[in-house]
Amino acid sequence: MELIKRLFYKIDRVTLEVTSGNGFHLRPIARFVNETKALSGTVTLIKEEQRADAKSINEILSLSLEYGDRFVLEVSDRNPEQTLRRLSDFFTALMNNDFTQEQIIPKQTQEDIYLSPTIGAEVISQGIAIAPLVRYAPNIVQNTAKTDFVSAVRASIGELTTLYQSHQNDTDAAIYLAQIALLEDLTRTIGVETIKPKEDAAIFSNLIEQSIQNLQGGAFEARQLDYLDIQKRVFGHMGETTVFEAPATPFILLSDDLLPSEIQALVQQNIKGVVLKKGSMASHTAILLRSFGIPALLADIQVENGTNCILDANQALLILDPLPIDITTAEKREGEYKKLTQQAHQKRFEKTTARSGNTIKILANVCDLQSTIHAKEQGAEGIGLLRSEFMFRETEPTAEEQTNAYRNIFELFDDVTVRTLDVGGDKSLPYIQIHNEANPFLGIRGVRLFRSHPHIMETQLRAIFQATNGGAVKIMFPMVSSPQEFVYAKNFAQAVATRYGLDIRKVSFGIMIEVPAVIFEMEAFNQIVDFYSIGTNDLTQYLFAIERTHPTLQADPLSPALFAALRLLYQKSTKPISICGEIAAEKEAVGKLLEIGFSILSVAPSHIPTIKEIIRNG
Repeated sequence: MELIKRLFYKIDRVTLEVTSGNGFHLRPIARFVNETKALSGTVTLIKEEQRADAKSINEILSLSLEYGDRFVLEVSDRNPEQTLRRLSDFFTALMNNDFTQEQIIPKQTQEDIYLSPTIGAEVISQGIAIAPLVRYAPNIVQNTAKTDFVSAVRASIGELTTLYQSHQNDTDAAIYLAQIALLEDLTRTIGVETIKPKEDAAIFSNLIEQSIQNLQGGAFEARQLDYLDIQKRVFGHMGETTVFEAPATPFILLSDDLLPSEIQALVQQNIKGVVLKKGSMASHTAILLRSFGIPALLADIQVENGTNCILDANQALLILDPLPIDITTAEKREGEYKKLTQQAHQKRFEKTTARSGNTIKILANVCDLQSTIHAKEQGAEGIGLLRSEFMFRETEPTAEEQTNAYRNIFELFDDVTVRTLDVGGDKSLPYIQIHNEANPFLGIRGVRLFRSHPHIMETQLRAIFQATNGGAVKIMFPMVSSPQEFVYAKNFAQAVATRYGLDIRKVSFGIMIEVPAVIFEMEAFNQIVDFYSIGTNDLTQYLFAIERTHPTLQADPLSPALFAALRLLYQKSTKPISICGEIAAEKEAVGKLLEIGFSILSVAPSHIPTIKEIIRNG
C-alpha cells in the first residue's frame, strides 16, 4: 500500500536562505519540525551533500545552518507546490520573528575607575558582583532509588513541560519547549516504546555523543549543552545525580561552561555572578543568566580557588584581589545599578518626566514583529523607527505579505513611524539591481529608490496604506537631501493611494535627517514636512566622512560637532522632531539631548526601562 501511495507522489524543491542573525538554531528548528510532522509526504533539507529529515530536530541541527547559508527544501507528496509554499512561508516567518540578541556594549566611564589591575572580558549578562571566585566542581552521586529508561524519559518530558508552562511569559520559555522536542526526537530515533532499559540507555548515550560530535566546531557548537542537559535530566531519573556543594556565603562561580538546568539549581544558592571560560551570547545558558539577572562575563582566566574578585559586567571588567578602595567603589556602583534596574523595571510603563518637569516620550526602534512585541513588554510608548527591510530578503515580498506583516505591528501601537525601504550602501538585495558604484554610501539608497525602483516602492506604500485601513501612521523617507526629493516621494505616495482608492487622510509624511545638507534647508522643509527624525548614526558618518562600517576608522559619537549640528536642527525646526539613532541610548548623551530641548527619543527596546529611569533621576 505504501509503495502504491509513493507512485502518486511528486517531487518539488525550493532554495531558502537563513536570514536570522542567530542562524537556524534549536528553537525555530523545533517549531519547523512540529509544522512538518502533520504532513504525509517526505520533507528533506539539503545543504551541499548533506541531507536531513525535516521531521528530525537532531538531523537539521547537524546541518549547522548559519546566517546567510542557503539550503534546498525538497518535498515529495501529492501536492508538493502547495506544501512547499506553506513551509517556505512558515520558515520565512520564523526567520523574521527570531529575536537577535544585541551585543552588550559596556558603558564608557573614566578609565581609572578602579586602581587595581583589570582584565577585559566579554559581557554575557550585565550587573556588578563582589565575592570570592569558586570553581564549579560537581560530583556525580549514584542513588539507589531509580527508574527505567522509558519512565525516565517520560518524567523528563513532564519536568520540561512544567517549566515551559510556568515560564510562558518569559523569554526563556522557548528553551524548554525546544528541549522537549529534541528529547522526543532522540528517543523516537531509538524506538523508546520497545522497553529494553539497559540497551536503550546505552544507545541514547551513543546518540547524544554522536550528535555532540556533529556540532563540534560548527556554528551551533553551543547547542552541545542542550544535548548534555537532556542526558543529565534523563539519567538523573535513572539514579545518576549531579551534586554541587555551594558555599554558604556569597560567591562568584568560575566554570568552563554551564548547562541550562544547572543555572536553575544555582539561582537557589548564594551565587552573585558567573565567569565562563567559553560560551556565546546566543547560548541557552546565556539567555537564562540574563533572564535570572545574574551578572556574567566570558573570560578565559587561570586563578586560584577562593580569590576575591570584582565582576563589573557593566564595564566588561574583572578585578582579581582588588584593593579595599576598589571594593568600596564597586559596592557603591553595585548599589546604584541595582536600584536603577529595579526602579526601571517596575516603572517601565509609567510616563517619563524629567527633573525640569518636561515629559519625555520614549519610543522604540524595531525591525520586525518579535522586536515590536519586545518593545511593548519593555514599556515603549510607540514605534519611532520601524525598519521595514525585515521583509525584503532573498525574494521580493508581495503586497499581501507586506500588508499582513505591517498590520500585525500596527495592532500593537497607535503611534508608529515606518521608514520606507532603505537599501544601498552596506545593505543590498539580490532583486534590486544597482550598478556598481565607487562609493555606494553616496549612491542610490533610501529615498532615491523612488526613481530607480518605483515598482518596489509602490508595492510597499500600497501595503502600508492597506494595513492602516484609514488609520493613522507616520511614513518617513530616508536619506532625503533636498526639499525636491521629499516632494517627489510624497507625491508618489499620494498617487499610489489614489490609484488603489486608499484613504490616507490620517497618514503623516516626514523625513529622516541623515544628510548634513538638510541643516541648511530647514526653512524650506518646515513648509512641507509633518515631522522629522534624526538618524544620528548616518548623520555622524556624513559629518565626519567616516564610513560607519569601516574596520579601523571611527567617528566620536559624542563629538561637540555632532551636538552643534543637533542643536542647530532643533532650533530651526518648527515641526515635531525626534532622535532615533544610537546616541539616544547613551547615558552620557541623554542629558545633552534634553538640554537642547529634545523630548522624543527612540531607542532599542532593551534600553527603554533604563533610559526612562536615567531621565527621571536627572
